[in-house]
Amino acid sequence: MLYTQKSGLKISRLGLGTWAMGAGKDWGPADKNDCIGAIHAALDAGVNLIDTAPIYGNFRSELIVGEAIKGKRDRVVLATKCGLQPGQRAVRFDLSPKAVRAEIEASLKRLDTDYIDIYFIHWPDRNTPLADTLSEFEKIKREGKIRLCGVCNFSLSQLKEACEITDISFVQNEFSLLKNEQSKEIIAFCGQNDKTFMAYGVLGGGILSGKYKKEPCLPKYSVKSFFYKFYKGAAFEKARQAAELLSQAAQKYNGDPAQAALNYALAQKGVDIALFGARNPRQALQNARAADWSFNPKELEFLNERYA
Repeated sequence: MLYTQKSGLKISRLGLGTWAMGAGKDWGPADKNDCIGAIHAALDAGVNLIDTAPIYGNFRSELIVGEAIKGKRDRVVLATKCGLQPGQRAVRFDLSPKAVRAEIEASLKRLDTDYIDIYFIHWPDRNTPLADTLSEFEKIKREGKIRLCGVCNFSLSQLKEACEITDISFVQNEFSLLKNEQSKEIIAFCGQNDKTFMAYGVLGGGILSGKYKKEPCLPKYSVKSFFYKFYKGAAFEKARQAAELLSQAAQKYNGDPAQAALNYALAQKGVDIALFGARNPRQALQNARAADWSFNPKELEFLNERYA
């Protein structure tokens, strides 16, 4: 499934997100060779969008992606980000022009490429005027180091402000069967203003894969503990039931709940691209097969009635 962006860039509607490839405290161990294999498997399955960021594993994810796409750059739509930097206790937000310039140069080296197809602001920085940040984006774009600009995790008001300053082509926010209400205004704005909406967290941090039958015991620094808030108490039970429902709905297509979660997101009006994670070739191929089938209107209506 290909999506043609207004710029003419052809992008697979499914994209491979590489946060989990960063491993470390956020996600736990990940074998580098398995991660490279996952990227190759995704590309061979027709997934050309690879999404990464410097903060994913303190640069590890970008380094893995750079190694994986060597000799394959012409097959890849490459997205990375700026604005989050590792700190002693927590990440630091820095979108100052100086920081943006340093980050793009470092990302280009780690990814072993001359340009980035889509360059995202990772999170807003309340200490830096947005105009200053996007002015630096424009300079970098004129230099040919980035092709298209995007923002992640912006509120509607922040998105509107960004669009008044420069051409924002992509918007990446969390969206899934479990978390969709907060993104509806953003998605509607994108549709009305010719912006491409890219959904992350479509599998709810993995919970919609159906892997978890009982509430797991997670370390406090795990992404599944502090970022994806579906793993405890009533939220976990709701998520577990949703995964079971997706599993049942996918059976007639010989699919699995993860594929169903991706299908659900892509079927929503205004959702142009959905990201999935994978840390080995098997996971990448399994998730990429979500492109092989789709729900019919009645099935989508049923899911929307339950969760939208």
